Amino acid sequence: MTTLISFLGKSQLDSRQGYRTVRYRFPNGQQRETAYLGLALAEHLQVGRILLLGTPSSMWDLLVESTVGDGADEALRLELMEAVRAGSVTEALLEALRPALQRRMGRPVATLLIPYATDFADQQALLERLADQFARGERAVLDVTHGFRHLAMLGLSAARYLAHAGGVSVEAIYYGALDMTVDGITPVVELSGLAHVQEWAESLAAVEASGDLTRLAPLLERDGLPPEHVKALVRGWQLLGIMNVADAARTLRPVVRALDEPLKGAAQLYQEQLIRHLRWVKANGLHEQLRLLALQALRRGDLLRTALLGLESFLAREVVNAGGDPLDYRARERAAEQFKQDLREGKHPEWKRSAYKLLNNVRNALAHATRPSHDQHAELMQNPERLRRELEATLSRLTNTPA
Repeated sequence: MTTLISFLGKSQLDSRQGYRTVRYRFPNGQQRETAYLGLALAEHLQVGRILLLGTPSSMWDLLVESTVGDGADEALRLELMEAVRAGSVTEALLEALRPALQRRMGRPVATLLIPYATDFADQQALLERLADQFARGERAVLDVTHGFRHLAMLGLSAARYLAHAGGVSVEAIYYGALDMTVDGITPVVELSGLAHVQEWAESLAAVEASGDLTRLAPLLERDGLPPEHVKALVRGWQLLGIMNVADAARTLRPVVRALDEPLKGAAQLYQEQLIRHLRWVKANGLHEQLRLLALQALRRGDLLRTALLGLESFLAREVVNAGGDPLDYRARERAAEQFKQDLREGKHPEWKRSAYKLLNNVRNALAHATRPSHDQHAELMQNPERLRRELEATLSRLTNTPA
């Protein structure tokens, strides 16, 4: 079931005239004439339920008058009119009028008396009360046409809050743009794109923190990335999770090529960030792919993965220098033993000796939760920020390729 959430505001005219009648044009070209967009929107979208939000001084009386008319109890109508003028509408009064509203609208109606939300405490309370009206998995659309202007801004926050805290899918946001009326026709603007932009920003923030690009998969699919590329993105991350970097890169190459073409929707705004996260796929050689992945791990504070990937990058480069295949485990072991032998014989420059020892000792210490035997590295383990700087400098020294 889809619920329409609609704010009820004050009239732009006087209290006797109420909302002006407006001819609204919906995005599909259909037109409806009404004094309150929420009513026409409910019929246009054929929603299963209506949730009306208003303050103690919102025009509940004119809503009842325009929808129910003589179908409402006269005493209740008069009481409501007086309460609106006094700014003292109560939930009990609205509950008494709800049956008449439901009969007129032909669907379940809920009313929610909200604060004016002029400070953060009230705004927070509004979001929490709104979330209480929904069960996880429900769908909603939002109408921000009426009500105080700051409530429209709060409506966008409500869409994201409902999605995260309540598991509610807000499928669309609508605004009747009265100021854009031309020749008596007022367009209904669909604002869901703004919510999608915010959703992208939130998801990319999660990617920055975790490296998990699969968080973007549903957004990319919605914005037109072919399903086979979406599946490849998910598969590539799974392979990275088990350190199968070579196969992950091979799986992700078609995705990277697809990103050379413009994306659609909100994805287009964040295409460059997405390309940056996958830049390692284009690197020449496994050793450079590992190095770039190590730097990505470093940026998100995953020092264990940084040291692990950095050490493997170091050793993969040694295998290549020896003419071997870096994917051959035996070749890796031979290169590692040869390098350690060369170290004992003093055959490598100091920077290379230091780089290997740092990556190897830090990797072992972090993997096994032990203290490094080397005093200098043990001191680094007591200073995470200094350790991060040392790792970054070491990874940069491994190649001239910019990070």
